Amino acid sequence: MIKLLTAVLRAFLANLEWKQRNYIYELEDAIDELAADGSPAAKLRIERLAKRLKRERTLRPADSDVD
Repeated sequence: MIKLLTAVLRAFLANLEWKQRNYIYELEDAIDELAADGSPAAKLRIERLAKRLKRERTLRPADSDVD
């Protein structure tokens, strides 16, 4: 029973890590798309997304060096 619970918890944690990694990738992709625009509104949005990206990477510093 304990092995089953351990496996379920590991799967749950792996799922959370996958979701966070995908969220970071989505933020990076959005920044890339806005960078091509170059408008003042896009620059403001890039700044906001960059702050959010920094916060997400601070939550999981081990994932921040993986591209």
